[in-house]
Amino acid sequence: MTERTLTVPLPFDAMERIYDQLAEAIDRAGPDNEAVFLTKLVLVMAHRAGHALDVESCIEAARGTVAFKPPSGPAAC
Repeated sequence: MTERTLTVPLPFDAMERIYDQLAEAIDRAGPDNEAVFLTKLVLVMAHRAGHALDVESCIEAARGTVAFKPPSGPAAC
């Protein structure tokens, strides 16, 4: 069994600041680099959090809140 650290959710005002900073960083990265920036951000955060963060369940939680486009191209059978 893995030891886990319990965390307290961020207050709403802190979430708003993070949202604003993230939106600005995504805008600065530009449409061509948005996915790369977000992927690198998640990897940095996962590395810093270490075992205290269940990255896989966070990905699943985020996946449940995003409307994914169906695959396109030859592999979309």
